[in-house]
Parts: sequence; structure tokens; C-alpha cells
Amino acid sequence: MRKIMMVLLIGLLALVLADPGFAENRSGTFTLDPFTGLYQFDNAQQLDLRSYYGLRGGYNFTKHVGLEAMFGYVPTENQSMEFADRDVRVWRYGLDALYNFNPDGTLVPFISAGVGATKTKNTPGGMPDHGRGMFDYGVGLKYFLSDTVALRGDVKQALFTEGGDSRTNMEYTVGLTFLLGAEKKAVAVIPPARDTTAPEVVCTSPDSGVTGVAADRNIRATFSEEMDRRTITTSTLTVKRVTTPVTGKVTFAGTTATFSPASKLEKGTTYTATIAAGVKDLSGNALPNSYVWSFTTVPAPKVAVVVPVAPVVLIVLEDNHFKFDKSAITKQGAEILDENIKILKANPKVKIRIAGYTSAKGTEDYNQQLSERRAESVKDYLVQGGIAPDRLVTIGFGRTRPAEYEPIPDNIYSDEAKANMRVLFEVIMK
Repeated sequence: MRKIMMVLLIGLLALVLADPGFAENRSGTFTLDPFTGLYQFDNAQQLDLRSYYGLRGGYNFTKHVGLEAMFGYVPTENQSMEFADRDVRVWRYGLDALYNFNPDGTLVPFISAGVGATKTKNTPGGMPDHGRGMFDYGVGLKYFLSDTVALRGDVKQALFTEGGDSRTNMEYTVGLTFLLGAEKKAVAVIPPARDTTAPEVVCTSPDSGVTGVAADRNIRATFSEEMDRRTITTSTLTVKRVTTPVTGKVTFAGTTATFSPASKLEKGTTYTATIAAGVKDLSGNALPNSYVWSFTTVPAPKVAVVVPVAPVVLIVLEDNHFKFDKSAITKQGAEILDENIKILKANPKVKIRIAGYTSAKGTEDYNQQLSERRAESVKDYLVQGGIAPDRLVTIGFGRTRPAEYEPIPDNIYSDEAKANMRVLFEVIMK
């Protein structure tokens, strides 16, 4: 049995040498060590080799020196001829001093020595109960699995006298040692490198130089990184018509600043937007130069005049005047077309071209067909309202002639997409 336990300890040592581990034995900590193993009695005691269970508890005064108390229990049987196979219960008590070698390492060998006692209780009719004091010493290994848990193995010899003769018991145990009250080791944290890169404006909506911008849309600017929102205000993000400031409010989400005009922009007008130099990112880096861009709103409706007939003003149909993704006309769309029917009847010499357009989402072929269907649907409604078919011409442009650039085609609810989904009436004069 001694050979078996030594093999176990040698195997533990090999495991430790194969793995660098994590922790160390620490001073100022309490220890708790449940264990199990084998207890071998001196032959003269005539007791069987049996399983051994117990608990140790101690305190590390320094990394090297500790003191621990222990309690163990051995259920065994008598081997003597007179009391053969009688149950015997043995309790083991002790107080040991430990000296740890290599306490800063993952593998911590140690030696121990101390005093103890056993209390033996026999079954009725067996040998009388008795107790005895003893001196013990041994060696062991701790292998730290983490900062606060170690695998532990012990081989210990207990010496005592009985009837004037020296006796020797052997203990072979394995268990887990828990360090209580240990401070967690500080982990060196490398501070992140400070951001020293100035922010940039990477895109705007509408983009610079774009014409045909809807009069009811917002103006946006996207930066290369998240900005300090306190620096993005109506003083640093401005929109002007020539020299007249546009009133509105500024909001910020993610990396995008949005200027929302208080009222619709004027049609057919060029506006200039400016982001002032000095707006800052979260690290305090400032935009080095002001960013300026201009755009022009959709032209005001043109009036076709047929003398001496009154001016002709036809109303455009937008996406919400059709059922979603279809050419069927909604109630709102029908009301607008009824007004256009009245205008066309008042101007019988006017011919018009009905042009359908779509947003950028979807395939080119699908959008082309949808724009044509919507244009034909409008023509059919006008004909049903009493307008001669030879006064009406239809054409579909699909997504090929957008009023505004759509930075995110999948967002069919964006201002740009809504501006592009429309049916226009182009007056043809005779």
C-alpha cells in the first residue's frame, strides 16, 4: 500500500511539472482541507488497513510556516483470533506545524510534524476502549489549481508506545486545500492608447451638390467616430438660405448628427449647411476645419398656361397614395386624382405624360414593372373620370432617375426613399 501511495504522489508531481499552474501558498490565509485516504495500523494492534476520512483546518502565518488542526475517522475491524471481525471505530486528532518549500510556485512541497491522539471504540464484547497519544511527522505536495484551491497529497508516520514497545501507524491521504481570506492578485492592466486622431465628416445627406431634395426632409452629417454631443448644437451645425439662418433643432445618434428644420424648406432654393471647426470627439480631438456643403430643393411646380384658359397645376402622387408595394390607388390618391380630373377638364387642349418612379430597394426589373403599373393605374383612373385616353401618355423609369440619393436602399421608410417613390405629371402643351 505504501508503494501505491508513493506512485500517486509521483504522478501528482509529474502532472504539476507538465502544467505551469496559476497560484502560490500565501501568508495571512486560513486553510480548509477535506481529505480521504488509507490508514495502516501497526501489526501489533491487529486492526485492518481501512479507508480514512477527515478534515484539516489551519492558518498560514507566513508563506513558509503554517499550523493546522485535524480530525479523522477510520472504521476498521479486529484481526485477533479472540475478537476476529469485530467492528472497531478509531478517531484521530492532531495539531501539526507545516513548513512549505517553494511557496511562490504552483507546486509547493512541505514537511509536517506535530502531536496527536487516537480514540479507539470497540463493539460490545470486544477489546476494551482506549486512547493513546502520539507524535507524527510526514511529507506532502500541494498543486495549486487556481488562486484559492490546491490539490494536496500527504504521507505521514505516527509514533507511539504500547506496553513499553514502540509502535508505528501510517497515513496516506489526498484532498483539496482551500485558501480563505486570500486577496486576489492584481492583474496588470495596460491602459489603452489615447486617441489623438481628429474626427472627420465621412458623408452627408443630402450630399453636396444634390438637386431635387424634398422640402420636408432633415439634414444629416455622419462622422468617422462618435462625437461629444455637447459640442454638436444649433450653433455648430447650421443651415442657411444664402445668409438667412434656418431655424430648427439638432439631435445626435451614434456617429450621426441630424438638423431638423422647424418648417419645410422653400422649393427651388439652394441651402448651405456648415459644421463648425472645433466640434470634438469623445477624446477631445477637434474637427480641424469647418465642413461646408450645399444642396438644392425640388423645384416649385411649374404652371402650364393655355391661353385664354386658366393656369394648369397638377398635383404629384407620392408613395402613400398607393397601397404598399402595389399599383392600387388609395383613398388619398383618388382624392388627388379627382382634383387633377377637374383641372384637365378645364383645360381640354392640354396633354400630359404620366411618369412612374420607385425607390432603390428591389431588383431593377421589378422596380421598372412597378413604376409602369402605377403609371398605367393612374391613367386608367383618369380615363374613368372622363379624360380622353389620347390626352394621356405613360412611362415608367423604375429606380433609374431618383430625386435623391439613398445611402441605405433597404430602408424604405427613409426620407430619400419616400421622395423617390412617386408619380409625376408632365404637361405637354399643344
